[in-house]
Amino acid sequence: MKSVLLFGSSGLTGQHCLQFLLESDQYNRVVIAVRRPILITHEKLSQVIVDFDVLDNESNLFAVDEVYCCLGTTIKKAGSRIAFSSIDLNLVITIAKLAKIHRVKKFLVVSALGANPKSSSFYNQTKGKMEAKLKTLNLNATYVFRPSLLLGDRNEFRLAEHITAILCNVFSFVFIGPLKTLKPIEAKVLAKAMVTIANNEQPSLPFQIIENQAIKDVVKLIPVRVIM
Repeated sequence: MKSVLLFGSSGLTGQHCLQFLLESDQYNRVVIAVRRPILITHEKLSQVIVDFDVLDNESNLFAVDEVYCCLGTTIKKAGSRIAFSSIDLNLVITIAKLAKIHRVKKFLVVSALGANPKSSSFYNQTKGKMEAKLKTLNLNATYVFRPSLLLGDRNEFRLAEHITAILCNVFSFVFIGPLKTLKPIEAKVLAKAMVTIANNEQPSLPFQIIENQAIKDVVKLIPVRVIM
């Protein structure tokens, strides 16, 4: 039986991760770090209200086996590129550093398809920088998930994503051959893959990147191909 700490439990992917973690018989303690309580109760669940600006003060939270980081926002919601980077880059790295201090066995984080520190897209550039910094931390085991556009019912409405999802559905026939790897993915599938991989007891590399199609393959019980 394991313990786990989850960040981003109110987000699209985080909600599904929380559900799967609570349902799993592999975990007897599920801790979520939140700004405000969420309306979920469970015998295994502990909600801890934290100030993410001084997360170092909550170091005791990290006395767990695994940490899931499903944090993510948009530049529009954050208000600026600086504010966006403070969440999707700086906060993620702060969490990872605390996980390392407490010798967490596995660190799982959501990145994005196309993440690259040299990308012309600020979003993918930021995700790429986050991945690069994570790799230098040398945690026991880091799993970076790179999903394409995430589908599902969000608590907030994102017009651009909504339009893109509709277009992808209408033109789904386009995603064949090499373009298959770009096809949008259900957030529930991503969450299921994260929990599945976390509970894979086979020896793993210290740093692994799981691309969009490989995420889907995990759920289909097809052997996953990872990138070192």
